[in-house]
Amino acid sequence: MANETFEMRISDRPDRLIMRVPGLKGPRARRIANDAVRQARQLMPKLSGAAASRLFPVYGAGYFGIGFLDSYVWFQENGIRPRTMFSLAGKTIPMWVDDPTGELAGKNPKARTRVTMTGKPQVLIFRRAARLGQRKVVRRKVATGTYEEFSVPMSYPGAPGRIGQREAGQPFTSPGKLGGAVAEGNVGVRWRHPGLAPRMFLNHAMTQAAQRAGIIPVRIYAADGTWRSRF
Repeated sequence: MANETFEMRISDRPDRLIMRVPGLKGPRARRIANDAVRQARQLMPKLSGAAASRLFPVYGAGYFGIGFLDSYVWFQENGIRPRTMFSLAGKTIPMWVDDPTGELAGKNPKARTRVTMTGKPQVLIFRRAARLGQRKVVRRKVATGTYEEFSVPMSYPGAPGRIGQREAGQPFTSPGKLGGAVAEGNVGVRWRHPGLAPRMFLNHAMTQAAQRAGIIPVRIYAADGTWRSRF
């Protein structure tokens, strides 16, 4: 594909994936694009199914593809690296959490609830991230049996936090790891996003649709709504 004779505009905020197929007629491109969208809706991760319902076929003479209206679909497709979410500092964050026993909903009957497409009941809660470096004073019992006051970090992005998982001790430690060491992905800081593995469901759906139509799959491009075919 190094000798392409057309120009493809690659956007920093893509909202569609395109496969160029020279000689492909418009009506056939529409059928392939619709097939790709149906496949992608089956493959993509879903909570409410709203993002899946907003996928749309992209097609024309010489190309077909899949478009999406929700920007996070791009990150689900390609994955994101783990990061500490410093931009949340000082903000109140809405969070949907699983509530299989109904305990959270029982404590707050006015809280919003929902059931995911996989049948999991969830409750909407709110958590506030402290400002960067913010601290608070807590009272703790010491060895003498008395209580003393200590200054500790509040829950701001990057603040010290609990380590969720450590490597098993000997003799069960993974090869190349140290017993008791922090397991990969557990950095022990607050408001840390673990990252997402690339799912590639759009890519896979388009590849499968092309193969079912008797087309040898070729490179898939990311573009936005300003892109136009040169065929």
